[in-house]
Amino acid sequence: MKYRQLGRTGLTVSAISLGTVSLGIDYGINAPGQFGQPDELSAIRLLQQAADRGVTLIDTAPAYGTSERLVGCALGPNPRAIIATKVTPPLHGSSVRVGIDASLENSRLALGRDTLDIVQIHNATVEMLARGEAIEALVAAKQRGEVRFIGASVYGEPAAMAAVECGQFDVLQIAFNVLDQRMLTKVLPAAAAAGVGVLVRSALLKGALTPKAQWLPGPLGRLRAAAEQARDLLADGSWEALPKAATRFCLSFPSVSSVLMGARTLAELDAAVQAEAEGPLGGRVLADTARIALDEEQLLNPSYWPVP
Repeated sequence: MKYRQLGRTGLTVSAISLGTVSLGIDYGINAPGQFGQPDELSAIRLLQQAADRGVTLIDTAPAYGTSERLVGCALGPNPRAIIATKVTPPLHGSSVRVGIDASLENSRLALGRDTLDIVQIHNATVEMLARGEAIEALVAAKQRGEVRFIGASVYGEPAAMAAVECGQFDVLQIAFNVLDQRMLTKVLPAAAAAGVGVLVRSALLKGALTPKAQWLPGPLGRLRAAAEQARDLLADGSWEALPKAATRFCLSFPSVSSVLMGARTLAELDAAVQAEAEGPLGGRVLADTARIALDEEQLLNPSYWPVP
């Protein structure tokens, strides 16, 4: 496993990190035999196996069901584990700080940590950041020593740029993959210039860049067709080889500090680790990916996908 600097934090993190939404709730494309969260013992073992393979950064959130508790059971006592969690602040008003402080306390208890390594505002919007209440609450928690570093998990370029430009965040979490390259032109360079560490999620686009793409529902036919193009370009027509190639795409950009992989099985974890070992994509292939990138929010943001 190789390691990268997390912006200006001074932390060194594994290039592959583990996202845990699929360990705490049912998440992803409902492919036969490949859907649903694992049982708790299997999830705890997977987290420990990730640490054994050199994964040092784990991403969780209160919104991910039992995820925080599972991470705490598996890795709370592990001093090498850097745990990033989130807060979802109330929309406005004096309750923002109260809500964030309560969320931080619950996370500390669930994770078994007196101090939280990284706390991100979950789904931070331009409007939320402009109001400033959530930022002020996290900065205060950081000054009290309850949080080491703060960040924002965002959708879309406007929110990402607002998070970078506010100057308060150490970490930015964005969606980025071979079909969704919208953060490439402005956001990645701006974050690098500001010393903000970038965590990439959705590297496999909730399963659309895996064999599970074959089970995307009819309304997402154009996304399935784009996944087929990615398969042919990056993986010589092999669905099985596509996830590894898609992971290598995200790792090809030095301004990306770590790529969050939502593995739910040991095989998926090992495939991600192997992708990192194989290194970045070649320059010619990387350049060719521009022609298959999409620009439609309804296809690239899974929150717009039809509910099964």
